[in-house]
Amino acid sequence: MTTDTALVIERNPIDRKFMQNALQSWGLDVRAESDLGRIRDEVSLNDFKLVLFHLAGDVMKTLDLLGWLRLQTKAALVPLIDNDGTFTEEMCVRAGADEIITKPIVQKLFLQRINYQLDKNGNSSKPEDDVYEIDDLSLEVPLCEFRVKGKVIPLTKTEFLLTQAFMAEPERVISRPELLSVIKVKDGIGSSHLIDTHLSRLRIKIKESCGRDYIYSIRGLGVKFLTPEYLNKESAQVS
Repeated sequence: MTTDTALVIERNPIDRKFMQNALQSWGLDVRAESDLGRIRDEVSLNDFKLVLFHLAGDVMKTLDLLGWLRLQTKAALVPLIDNDGTFTEEMCVRAGADEIITKPIVQKLFLQRINYQLDKNGNSSKPEDDVYEIDDLSLEVPLCEFRVKGKVIPLTKTEFLLTQAFMAEPERVISRPELLSVIKVKDGIGSSHLIDTHLSRLRIKIKESCGRDYIYSIRGLGVKFLTPEYLNKESAQVS
């Protein structure tokens, strides 16, 4: 086994394949498994740089397994937890997790967080995108600054997280469960209204600063961040 190796344990075949492909594109050797419970007897953890695994099932047994993993390896341990599930970030941190990612996965943010863990272990295969620029908009993640036409626009923490998700994957429809995952809010009564409130305030701040609207709701699907160039192209096709 090489030193640049990752272990992915995920029952969902789509998520498992996405994580495997992403890590392989960075030059890591990836072992993909579907059953977290089998790793005690069947997997040697000594040489892994990164271990990704979906937490599900009995809470106490699963957290006990996470604690066991922490004792077995110096790898970055990154559990994935369901946004509306029984596991919490506090539980995972106490059991030894280095990073927690909620599902459904927001792909760009997932890649940033994983790359950060690889970088901490001295194995960054891809530079982290710290600055996003779209038209007159600029988001500098390390400085936590959002600028429109060079002017700093104050954002709340929630607005900043939403802006980062949008600018990381412009023109992709992001579902409401994904947006709730981004701001670390469980889906439930009032959660949809909460998202609408934050989006409305963010939309107003951007529009008042540059005169353009970027945030569009796609009925039944989610929210999309559209650049003027995209809108002009769509308008030209219709006409």
